[in-house]
Amino acid sequence: MSFAVYDPRGVPSPSASPLAKRPPKLAGLRIGVLDNGKEQADVLLSRAAQLLKEDGVTAHFDAKPSFSRVAPSEVIERLSNYDIAITGLGG
Repeated sequence: MSFAVYDPRGVPSPSASPLAKRPPKLAGLRIGVLDNGKEQADVLLSRAAQLLKEDGVTAHFDAKPSFSRVAPSEVIERLSNYDIAITGLGG
């Protein structure tokens, strides 16, 4: 009797994604800043929002309840109304 053993990890297939087009200037833009719930993300991203405001950007800070959960639909809806949305801190 024989049987096949498969590797569950699969084969990685990296694909290149184009970078988002940079706006010519940030002043006047509305930027959504999303705290993804990772440790210290609130500190880093609230400081980023503060610096953006000092540069003439309207920055709106929002947060997910947990890094392991999808952002609530109302948060996604708010983010979709901004010119740019940023988040950060991988784990």
